[in-house]
Amino acid sequence: MLLSVTLIREVKMSSKTYFNFTGTIFAVVAAFHLLRILFGWQIAVGNFSIPVSWSIIPVIVLSVLSYFAFKLGGILK
Repeated sequence: MLLSVTLIREVKMSSKTYFNFTGTIFAVVAAFHLLRILFGWQIAVGNFSIPVSWSIIPVIVLSVLSYFAFKLGGILK
C-alpha cells in the first residue's frame, strides 16, 4: 500500500499584503451583511430563522476591522 505525502510549501507574505488581504475579506463579508439588511434576505439554520437585525453588529465590527486592516496595510493613510 502506497502512502501519499503532500508537501506544504511555506508562502512568504509581507505584512502589507496580509493586512490588505484580510481587509478585503472583512469588507466583502461586511458588504454581504449590509446587502442582507437592505434587501431583507432571510437566513435559516435548521428551524431557526436568524433575524435581519442581527446583521447590524457584524456590519459595524467588520467595517471597523476592515478600516484598520487597510490602514495598517497602507491603502488608507
